[in-house]
Amino acid sequence: MQEIASWNRKFQVWQYSVSHSVLLLRSYHSQRYSTRIDVAFPAVDLMHLKPSYERLSIRHATQGERDEILGSDASQLKHGSLFLLNDGEGYVLAAQCLWHEDTGDHHSPSQFGPLRGTN
Repeated sequence: MQEIASWNRKFQVWQYSVSHSVLLLRSYHSQRYSTRIDVAFPAVDLMHLKPSYERLSIRHATQGERDEILGSDASQLKHGSLFLLNDGEGYVLAAQCLWHEDTGDHHSPSQFGPLRGTN
């Protein structure tokens, strides 16, 4: 499937809100980059992640990849898209994948709303 987005910079799992099921990945390093990038996955049903990624590419899983990853749960998890991170190094089953780039720092509020740890 076609790549949704890709960056050649480090991203960290920054926040997961249980109450809103929102996952936020963030790339921020003031000495290396002049911008901060937030990647948000709202309405997360399932995720398999590393704490950080040296680079990040995101694409929709094919039906075959979806069936392989979700296994017997595939038929029960009909809503949402399965997003593969770095061709399967991680994955997120969520309603959407959104991103925003700005000049905020690691404590600035996210474009995706008030999340704990992002004043």
